[in-house]
Amino acid sequence: MAEYHVGCGAFGIYAGTLEPKNKSLWRNKSDVTEEAIEAVRDHMVMELLGGFGCSKASSSGWAWKLKDGRTVELRVTIKEENNGDK
Repeated sequence: MAEYHVGCGAFGIYAGTLEPKNKSLWRNKSDVTEEAIEAVRDHMVMELLGGFGCSKASSSGWAWKLKDGRTVELRVTIKEENNGDK
């Protein structure tokens, strides 16, 4: 059975299978960018904020240190909508 992979490219996030003899080449792939980002968003809300209905926190995230000392942060924030703003 083919091994399923998810990876990013220059134009999006892809899911599919890789060539068995060259794991850097896609055998077939589908663009799953929006679906993947929405899944990560929902996972972060559940894991870090306790769910969409929970009010234990309104913002949280993860951070990774880069080799050059900079930090990459991935955060999710739930804001109250006010005055018709989105």
